Amino acid sequence: MWSPRKPVAELSIIGIGEDRRRPDAVSLLTVYLFLIVCIPSRLVFAPLGAAGTPAALIGLMAFAWWVFYEIQRTTVDPVGAQPVRMMFILLACALFASYVAAMTRPIDASESSTADFGIVTTAAWGGVLLLAHDGITSIDRLHVLLRRLTLAGGAIATLGVVQFITGQAFVDRIEIPGLKENVTIMGVAARSGFNRPAGTALHPIEFGSVIAMILPIALTLALNDKSRSFARRWYPVAAIAMATVMSISRSALIASLLAILLLAAAWTAKRRLGAAGIMTMFGGIVFLTVPGLIGSLLALFTGIGEDSSAHSRSGSYGLASEFIARAPIFGRGLFTFLPRYRILDNQYLLLIIEVGVVGLLAFLVLIVCALWCARSVRLNTRDPGDREMGQALFAAIAAGAAGLALFDGFSFPMSAGLFFLLLGLAGSMWRLERVRLSGDERA
Repeated sequence: MWSPRKPVAELSIIGIGEDRRRPDAVSLLTVYLFLIVCIPSRLVFAPLGAAGTPAALIGLMAFAWWVFYEIQRTTVDPVGAQPVRMMFILLACALFASYVAAMTRPIDASESSTADFGIVTTAAWGGVLLLAHDGITSIDRLHVLLRRLTLAGGAIATLGVVQFITGQAFVDRIEIPGLKENVTIMGVAARSGFNRPAGTALHPIEFGSVIAMILPIALTLALNDKSRSFARRWYPVAAIAMATVMSISRSALIASLLAILLLAAAWTAKRRLGAAGIMTMFGGIVFLTVPGLIGSLLALFTGIGEDSSAHSRSGSYGLASEFIARAPIFGRGLFTFLPRYRILDNQYLLLIIEVGVVGLLAFLVLIVCALWCARSVRLNTRDPGDREMGQALFAAIAAGAAGLALFDGFSFPMSAGLFFLLLGLAGSMWRLERVRLSGDERA
């Protein structure tokens, strides 16, 4: 159970005070969460094209804020080197090198445009990651953002459940002055005779990936954040669980199961037994209320040999190896392997084509650093609630990383934006815990 702590604003990297009446990094990141979840990614500012989603513009604003502070600050980091931040900067350098490589080879207009989009998107992702990493001034403010993230997950999951039941997308009716449709929405998809919801995401796979990443955080808050009512804590968990099975997505099921297993590894035997009972009861409820759904979910795995998407993944390696051989070091440029060439459904394979071995290794090390930071919080903090939240961030990042092996996650703004936010939050929690531990040692 969490309790308020002394502020550490004077030790934060982008410290703007603990006056709750003033907007801070958490305020801007909350706006980002609201925009990325509530405004469909197909709606953009027309002159900016795909890079013009409202959430992406907030990400660019966050990046400008972080850069401004880094240029004018005169103090050093109070806890020394920051592995997540350092590795993202190295990744950004690798992505820029791939952009230079793209611009120095013969390139057509469509690839050149998407390469430009890749640079803008990298800056937006970086703004979210770096502001989350350096701008959150206390553990309490981090908890506020995590609660809001859970609320956003519950909201999008609820919409998904409604879409599954009604067969109506609803988001196709959203019109916002100043925003134009960049991608035509196809309505609610179908699979095995059931509606496949996408919430406000571009595709059911993206929807499943997003709620799978939020699930371990929502579950950990439900178990530990006793300052809120039972309904406020557990409703997002219930909504996400229902939406996960209703997404009829193999990647969502795999990512969610991985997240729960990683959480359970840090639970007591009593809690694991209780969780197993609840999951069994939940499966029984789904079996009774939605006939045929459990069988359809099992068929996703038992019939994988006949699945077209699985064949697409396994049949892509020959084509991918040809592209990799042409530019193995820095690749051909982020986003320049266009869908008309082939949809790979594997972001790691796509990365080695687009940003080469250097870019892929930088991204993998970034993920490892974030996982290490989250795990370090789990092992070293003295607060029981924060220990479990460290494990929850570990599980959320692992779920997102697993999902990237099953679909081209960077092509979907909501899942990619959330993943980079989680990487930043892991680094932020590690930084704040180090500040708190060093303060306890001085005391």
